[in-house]
Amino acid sequence: ARQWFNMSLQVTVKGVIGGSVVLPCSSKEPQLASEDITVNWKHHNRLKVYGIVKGKVSVEGQDPEYENRVESDSEQHLRGNFSLKLKNLRYSDTGKYQCYIIAVSVIKTVELHIEGIFFLFLFKEVLLCLLI
Repeated sequence: ARQWFNMSLQVTVKGVIGGSVVLPCSSKEPQLASEDITVNWKHHNRLKVYGIVKGKVSVEGQDPEYENRVESDSEQHLRGNFSLKLKNLRYSDTGKYQCYIIAVSVIKTVELHIEGIFFLFLFKEVLLCLLI
């Protein structure tokens, strides 16, 4: 059977290189039982960032880019909150993230902007000039 997903308004989050951000994702649907909770976080609709399968965290298939850099509060999952903390931000983290809440057929989209790139680049260039 074909499954349709409800799209929601996109949220924008800003972060800085080396910092951390929370990518929000929640469901207002009635509370789900732990075994019914399956959520997938993806970056650019293809790279697996984080997964929850039947209420348990799953790193199977996780892109190595996100290894040891993502976490989610499992106590909040039963309340419908699947927000993700992304740590040690990199420039490559910029872009769209999708949170797929499978049981209720919902996709939440978060756009992440990384700031401070040009400052770091300029600082590095100035430092190099001073050292020469």
